[in-house]
Amino acid sequence: YAADQDWDAIKAAAIEEGELLVYANSSKTEKAAAAFMEAYPEIKVQAFDLGGDDVLRKTIEEQKAGAFTGDVWHSSGGAELVGDVLPKGYVWRFVPDTVTDIIDEQYTQPLLMGRLGTSVFAYNSELEDTCPISNVWELTEPEWKGRFFIEDPLNDASTLSKLITYMSKVDEMTEAYVDYYGEEPVLDEDTPDVGWLWLKRFAQNGPIPQPGGDEVDSAFATPGMTNSYMALTSYSNMADVLEGNLTFEPCWGLKPNLGIQSQSYLGIINQAPHPNAAKLWIQFVVGPEGRDPWAKFGTYFTDSTYEVPEGMKTLDEMMSMTWFIDEQYAYDNMVQARDFYLLNLNK
Repeated sequence: YAADQDWDAIKAAAIEEGELLVYANSSKTEKAAAAFMEAYPEIKVQAFDLGGDDVLRKTIEEQKAGAFTGDVWHSSGGAELVGDVLPKGYVWRFVPDTVTDIIDEQYTQPLLMGRLGTSVFAYNSELEDTCPISNVWELTEPEWKGRFFIEDPLNDASTLSKLITYMSKVDEMTEAYVDYYGEEPVLDEDTPDVGWLWLKRFAQNGPIPQPGGDEVDSAFATPGMTNSYMALTSYSNMADVLEGNLTFEPCWGLKPNLGIQSQSYLGIINQAPHPNAAKLWIQFVVGPEGRDPWAKFGTYFTDSTYEVPEGMKTLDEMMSMTWFIDEQYAYDNMVQARDFYLLNLNK
């Protein structure tokens, strides 16, 4: 899909195909599909909000069976995407040449990133004037035992991958340890490096699992609370803070960093029945009309011409204080890290 891109020919071929099937993990995809069909009324779009796990499962099952049905991957995919789907050629990279000047190369690998979601360490801003911690190692201390809410990493691979990403940053986590404790870390027999030591102590401190992000926010950031908690939450939920529905603030300046960036990818599914319509969709949803359903405070687009809402950190600012989720490391360590977390939970 990296050949010369004649967009007049692509559009004509897409109209000839007349249909498009999108596998997505966002309810807003239906709004994007409606806008697409308004722009291209000759193409009927079926956009299914399957959820990330089912996008993955459906794509793999169809590819294994040779039942080539879906056209577009419009989902995160996480560790399984990098470790399994892409190496097997189930989804192909496609970057419209109309956006190569405005989307940096780092946001096109291993697939084009349509948007970014930022998970941040946050605190209840109604009860605290500033973040009550300055270092993630503090979350392993007795003061924070049972006072941190998180989407259950034992049931949510994305959350577990975010914790694993912290594990992967051995140099940064070592520096943060020394900065906080004033000495080099001493590893346990079951912790091969300082990343595993942090995960062990974090789990032992009893973070409180929740079934989803909304429950996390309600548990630590509901207005009128009397007990101070912290959480790993989405920066995009700051929109609810601005509306007065939640009371939290990200831990700006936290060491070694504020949080994790996760990616929503766009790709063409292998043997897509409607490949030109798929190309047209990808071009459309990274543009102003197509991305509009997701355009709100806290959501980032990789298009450098996009202007964030007033009061929101720019993408460059946020990237300077967060890490991309390390999908390959997460894939390689997912099972072991999950078992290790469970073994040490609340110990």
